[in-house]
Amino acid sequence: MSKEEVLGYFYTNSNEYGVKTTLLILLCGLAVGMVIYLTYYITAEKVAYNSKFNWSLVIMHLITVVVMLMISSNIAVSLGMVGALSIVRFRTAVKDSRDTMFIFWAMAEGLCVSSQNWRLTFTTVLFIAAILIISSKAPGLRNKYLLVVRGGGQAIDRKQFEEKLKPYVVSFRVRTVNKDAEYEEMICEIGTKGEINLDVLDALLTVSGIQSVNWVAQSGETVG
Repeated sequence: MSKEEVLGYFYTNSNEYGVKTTLLILLCGLAVGMVIYLTYYITAEKVAYNSKFNWSLVIMHLITVVVMLMISSNIAVSLGMVGALSIVRFRTAVKDSRDTMFIFWAMAEGLCVSSQNWRLTFTTVLFIAAILIISSKAPGLRNKYLLVVRGGGQAIDRKQFEEKLKPYVVSFRVRTVNKDAEYEEMICEIGTKGEINLDVLDALLTVSGIQSVNWVAQSGETVG
């Protein structure tokens, strides 16, 4: 086979998508993208929710569909696209590992939509969305908190502190202790079976040497 015949094969053996077919594929892709959008919105903590990133997932999904349609429509173009995409480098740091998962999910569903395998597309997107929503709403077996205890010039009674805390927690570990002549601070990591309540704070405030108590819930979300 000559060079001209090879090039002719590349240009003639291609799939051409009409306007109606292209719009239908993009509309189906938009529907799948909105499922991803709603899943991210439901599963994200509202403090850490980023609406711009969520919409970026939908657009990224549609761009993946467009790129794959272009590659499948012409073999010669696909070879050029491989070379062009190989030089692209993304250096934006993703702070939350969950965001990386959603990016990969959006791209994978884009590949499914562009292949026009609708049964696979809608089955996988609904199945994954259901798993993510259920796992985000299921109560944890153990909630983690950071407990910050501060005292004044009088030393905190550690034994009494642990005795007061023990009925309310299932795990306890001192992470940091800061102390000088007039000030003492302890940061502890505690685990509880349910939500912590104000009774814990009231009980700890009766411990000798403690002046203030604060707790911070560890949700695993990255804010910023």
